[in-house]
Amino acid sequence: MIIKKVTKTEMNLIRSRALVALFGMLLGTLLLLPIITSARDGKKPENTAKLYIQALQSNKHAAVSIFDLGEGKHSITIESDSKESVYYDNVLKNPESFAKIFDFSNLEDGEYVLKVKSKNNVKTREFEIVKGKIKVFYEETVQPEFTINGEKATLKLNNTDKLTYSLRVINENGTELSSVSENDASIKKVFDFSTAKPGSYKIVASSNKTDFSFNYSK
Repeated sequence: MIIKKVTKTEMNLIRSRALVALFGMLLGTLLLLPIITSARDGKKPENTAKLYIQALQSNKHAAVSIFDLGEGKHSITIESDSKESVYYDNVLKNPESFAKIFDFSNLEDGEYVLKVKSKNNVKTREFEIVKGKIKVFYEETVQPEFTINGEKATLKLNNTDKLTYSLRVINENGTELSSVSENDASIKKVFDFSTAKPGSYKIVASSNKTDFSFNYSK
């Protein structure tokens, strides 16, 4: 029996190959950890969509805006509270946002629900139709201060909950003219209408918990 003597160079090469193989095994295990952890946790992605309904034109029309829809398909429906009738039904694929003006004047009096359904979650906003006019249900909160001084309007809002508010200006046709987001504990925003055309405008402050609107005419 002949025993071959292993040289120092060959021994180092064997050690190097073993270390490479071990490193590969460790790397593969680390890459699998997020998948295994996610499967064990069983957590579903959160639906972060933000729903806003703003009454327009004597409260017979409403601008429906939905933001932060996320990836995947989203079903958007407006149905009666009893679920017996559906006023609107649409499926969107990978949208970032949705905006549409609805005419609710022909709906029967009663309570309705705007629903945004994703694969893992549902978000809703309830509203009521009374004599063809819309009233949106929000949590009770302190009313902001709104003042007009010539061609400027000022909105002051106490925001101790640090909610993110969308501050928008909408003309009488329902067209959004400007939009900005604020989440300070105390919000103060001045709207300058010096270059705006004569007409009626709405200043809207919306969060995922409440919605305010004020009128300005020029």
